[in-house]
Amino acid sequence: MVLNYDDSNGRRMSEHCIRTGKVLINPIIDWEEEDVWEFLNSNGIEHCCLYDEGLTRLGCIGCPMKNAKGQKKDFERWKKYEGFYLKAFQRMIDIRKERGLDTERWDTPEAVMKWWLGE
Repeated sequence: MVLNYDDSNGRRMSEHCIRTGKVLINPIIDWEEEDVWEFLNSNGIEHCCLYDEGLTRLGCIGCPMKNAKGQKKDFERWKKYEGFYLKAFQRMIDIRKERGLDTERWDTPEAVMKWWLGE
C-alpha cells in the first residue's frame, strides 16, 4: 500500500507502506474531532491559536484542498503570500514561453491566480 492521503477513509490502525518499507501505526485513527479536543484540553496541551479563530485545517496558505472562499481568506490575511504566488505564476509563464508552450490561456500571473481560485 502506498500512503498518499493520510486522511483517507481507507486508513487502518496499522499499515505497511510498500514505498518506504515501514509499518505505520495510526493510534488515533478512529478518533472524532471532539476526541482530539478532549485529549488536548484534559492534558493541558497547547494548540495553534488559528483553531480558536475557527480554522479547522491548517496547511499551506492558498492550499488547493481548501475551497475558493478559504483560499481568498488566506490571501486577504497573509497578503504577502499572494505576491509569492503571483511571482511563481509569472515564472511559470516565462518558462512556458521559453519552451515554446502555449501561454494564451494564462497570459498574466493574475489570470493564473483567477484559475487557481476557481474564478
